[in-house]
Amino acid sequence: MNRRSKILIGAGIVLGAVILIPFIYHYKLRFAVEAYIAELKAKGESMELAQVIPPRVPPDKNSAPRFLAAVGLFATNDNILTTNWPISMRGVALGKAQILWRQNSIREFGMTNSWEDLALALAADKEAFRRLAAITNSSVFDFGLQYEQRFEMRITNLVVEKKAIQKLAAKTINDLRLGQIGPAEENIRAMLSLVDGTSDERTAISQLVRIAIAQIACASTWEFLQSTNLTDGQLAGLQADWGRPEFLHAMANVLPVEREGGLTATANWRKSSAEMQRYFDLLKKARETLDYDIEEDTFFEKVKKHGEIFLWRYWWSYPDELRGLKGYQVLLDTMKLAATNSSFQEAISKQSLALDHLGISKINGSFETMFLREPNVHNIFSESIVTLAGLPSKVLRAEAAKQTAITAIALKRYQLKHDYCPPSLNALVPEFLPAVPRDPVDGEPLRYRLQSDGTFLLYSIGDNGKDDGGNPSLEKEAEHSNYNWLNPRALDWVWPQPATAAEIEKYYEEEAKKPN
Repeated sequence: MNRRSKILIGAGIVLGAVILIPFIYHYKLRFAVEAYIAELKAKGESMELAQVIPPRVPPDKNSAPRFLAAVGLFATNDNILTTNWPISMRGVALGKAQILWRQNSIREFGMTNSWEDLALALAADKEAFRRLAAITNSSVFDFGLQYEQRFEMRITNLVVEKKAIQKLAAKTINDLRLGQIGPAEENIRAMLSLVDGTSDERTAISQLVRIAIAQIACASTWEFLQSTNLTDGQLAGLQADWGRPEFLHAMANVLPVEREGGLTATANWRKSSAEMQRYFDLLKKARETLDYDIEEDTFFEKVKKHGEIFLWRYWWSYPDELRGLKGYQVLLDTMKLAATNSSFQEAISKQSLALDHLGISKINGSFETMFLREPNVHNIFSESIVTLAGLPSKVLRAEAAKQTAITAIALKRYQLKHDYCPPSLNALVPEFLPAVPRDPVDGEPLRYRLQSDGTFLLYSIGDNGKDDGGNPSLEKEAEHSNYNWLNPRALDWVWPQPATAAEIEKYYEEEAKKPN
């Protein structure tokens, strides 16, 4: 064999290797993903869309049309309800909140409105409120979400829900100011009806809105409990309604839907570069809608992007997909462990370690940065795990608010009957509670202490997982932003006591000194 032939053969081998090795590597990566998916299916994980979306609610049992019709009657010219919203349970000092309905006016920074202004705005919505109150606490709301559209699905009902809840909260404050306890109770129960009735919506944003609505209902409940002319029947009904909403399993049901959406999108993008480019265009459009600065790509940047998409389709996507799938299992295991142990502390700690092990915690995938920059094609699947990793903590705060609200209502019922606070939460069982509510942080009973002045201290041990004796202060070096009792950086989550007039004035004076 002459030298030329040897060179040609060698070149052919090199060329073959250049072609064959990436080809083999592609299938090695692909088979690893397919093997893991098969393993998940063998363990009973539902991976198909039809298996993970909720069944449609029969028309005769669906309250969504009635709800939408009621909200459609709301007036649109109520400026006070858009520029100076009455904020319930406003924290004004550590462990203290302002009873809004007892104030002389509705104060926001740089603006003050009279109660007459609020009453006038709410009067225009009388029929809408009447219809909302008629929707019972056993209602189910099916807004017809098109899960088949996946990340392009329009969830327009959330904006409508937020508007309705804010108006119900405002009406609650006004009713309490007027001493109309019955209507105030109806408003809060209508809020909780929506929270409970949308528990089967299986998108992360839907569940986050449910939690936000529950927080508004919790603040309204606190305001309600400050009234002196309540009856045990009203309190018992409200307590029962607070017991219905469930957050942990509802959020857990979201994860398989989100996972399926990611798998389907990844498969579609691998089939077509145009499909992946369309996704990038949608993100760009979202950034433009949010008024972020957008710079047009240069010619070389466009060429680079097309090259990255090619590499992603055949090689980069598979390790990311496998890592993302394992990340989803971590999140699902977190929810299961929290449910099994009736506590979140251990579950969230294990989640953090597991995501660190996968390398997911180092990926920047928050909602904010998602719109500030182009997506990193190496992490396009895994970024969703970073965003979803905060969901257990959101559920923890929702459950803490729920259990604390239920306990606070039971304490009020005890006070109505005995004219004093109980010596311990055990005194509430079984007349006012079937069992002492548990702190979702560690599964132990909620902390309670009778104070020397006859008031009580009721609290959860909070995100840090330590009992700091009912201390609502923020952790050292934590930046103070507000006095929200469920502040993630608070040492304990303390159910607020009513603030004094002096504490309220001091708060507004200090806020007025801050730069706008």
